[in-house]
Amino acid sequence: MGDSLSALLADILELTAIGGRDAEIDDRLARLGDWRSREDARDFERFRRQLTAVAAKLQASGVTERALNLLIDTTHDLSSTLALQDLLRTIVSRARSLVGANIAWLTLLDEDHGILRTVTAEGHLSPATSAMTTQIGYGAVSLIINSNSFFDTQDYLGDQRIRHAAALDQIFKAENIVSLAGFPILSQDKLQGVLFVADRYVRKLTGREISVLGSFALHAGVAMRNSHAFAMMSEALAEAERNRLALIDYIRGVDVSAAAHDEMTSLLAKGAEWPMFIQRMANQIDGAIILYDGSLAPRERFTSAAYRGRLVDELKAGKVDPTVLIAAMSQSRESGRSVQVLQRGDEHCRAMTLHGGAGQGESLVVCYCGTLDPFEIRNLERSAVALSIAKLWSEKRETERMIASSTLLRHLILVNPPDESSLSAIRDRLSLDAGQPVTMALIAFSEIDRASQTAAIRASAMGLSVLADLVDEAYLAIGAEKPVRALAHNLARRRIAGKVGGVLSAPFSDLTQIPNCYRQLEKALLVLARMGRLNRFVDYAQINLFAKLFEAGDAQRIARYATQILAPIQDRDPRNRTGLKQTLLSFFDNRHSIARTAKSLKVHVNTVRQRLDAIREITGGWEDPVTALELHVALRLDAIAQEPEP
Repeated sequence: MGDSLSALLADILELTAIGGRDAEIDDRLARLGDWRSREDARDFERFRRQLTAVAAKLQASGVTERALNLLIDTTHDLSSTLALQDLLRTIVSRARSLVGANIAWLTLLDEDHGILRTVTAEGHLSPATSAMTTQIGYGAVSLIINSNSFFDTQDYLGDQRIRHAAALDQIFKAENIVSLAGFPILSQDKLQGVLFVADRYVRKLTGREISVLGSFALHAGVAMRNSHAFAMMSEALAEAERNRLALIDYIRGVDVSAAAHDEMTSLLAKGAEWPMFIQRMANQIDGAIILYDGSLAPRERFTSAAYRGRLVDELKAGKVDPTVLIAAMSQSRESGRSVQVLQRGDEHCRAMTLHGGAGQGESLVVCYCGTLDPFEIRNLERSAVALSIAKLWSEKRETERMIASSTLLRHLILVNPPDESSLSAIRDRLSLDAGQPVTMALIAFSEIDRASQTAAIRASAMGLSVLADLVDEAYLAIGAEKPVRALAHNLARRRIAGKVGGVLSAPFSDLTQIPNCYRQLEKALLVLARMGRLNRFVDYAQINLFAKLFEAGDAQRIARYATQILAPIQDRDPRNRTGLKQTLLSFFDNRHSIARTAKSLKVHVNTVRQRLDAIREITGGWEDPVTALELHVALRLDAIAQEPEP
């Protein structure tokens, strides 16, 4: 019997120690009650109470141990979670798990607006719960802030200690919240927020649960402070990284800028001509550049092979409002920097003025696609300064060359015959082989000042192997036939405010004839001036006869006489008269050969016959030699007097 009682007692103690189910323990106690008749009843009851107390203590100890383990795990999670939003979610989730609450949420203090904002929630039913805001003087928040301690209630909506807010109560009703406990989250005695746990039934948290949640709130405060510190450190590191990358970009930009500057300086040191400067500028930005003169007329265009824009074509065609260009160029001249003119989609257009030199008022208009960084824009502006210097040097060299050319040219035309040293010098200056023919041109301007005339001569002669200088009232140019005619062509196509024209000699190899040729050109130029036709370039062979005629007669009278002879043709339909006069002049020049006339005019022989028949009907024919001579002379004079083609 004793052994059975000992075994039963050992079984009861074992179940109590391992936390067995209450039903099992009660069953063992009921069986133990059978021994009460043999033992003292009071001893049995005392044993029962002590056994129940031990079981309760063991159970409480187990609950506490589990809570502490959960708190330790939670503290570890909070310490390892540095992202603020993740940290806040962890705080709410673990707090709810610690006490098995229905709902948990966390609010943070917004001192600027005097409210606490809910930043995260868990277990809620209404979306409004996760967006709750509470003014500091209302709700459980006011009591927690005033006491700087936790607050709990088992009837939130009926609790008179709380200063209720209608909007907040409405949310609590929707969630059916009954019990509520709030714990302040402090950091260095400063409130950061409040952690709330709530249930939808009447529940009072035990002392151990309040203690655990209070400790958890303290750890949460430290973790939040660490998270803020980590965020600030991360931002500082990110800012340092941004600064490092910006410094790398800056250094790279400086290197690229230095390379571009070295390239332009190298060109300047090598004495490169300014067109090469502008082309390099265009290549550096994969764009296009137009050089404008002082009258806002586009002179030259320089385009990179990589440029794909269209603005430069619109500028060249004059489709851009000139007032926009004028305003940008004026602003650039005042500031010394480039100024954006306009933008079309991804394409930009900037203006920069060039300073100094004879070409004052010149400007560059730069077109490019995409964007330029400050270094690239500054490179353009520095290049424009280098370009101005290059133009000054070029003008200086040209001035020195023209001074030397002036002395040489004057010696050649004044000394007849020229000495051999001067002839040798002229061939060296023009890189002419012995016996290679030269051509001379005498050029005159009207309606523009002398400085503009000289600037036009210099610009048109740029890159051409010719010597040119002002002699008396006209400019004399000498060189091989091709560059001299190119000079005349450049002058004729330039947009000059006044008029320009002149006479070109036939090529000749005997340079001792330069003085005589100059005298002939001088007389021919005088004839053009008397005729009022100094607006085109004419070969001396075309005007030689009239130069001799006008030496002995009045140029205007002879011109009127020629006009009278051609009056019948002139009165013809304007659409036909020009073709008729050209056909008859070519017919006379080709010694009355219809075939050669058709070939020179590039028309069919039947067309020539029809035109000649029409002229014969108008004039009465040219079988008489005197009539033929008068017509031929009049036609030749009319061809000289015609306005040049635009």
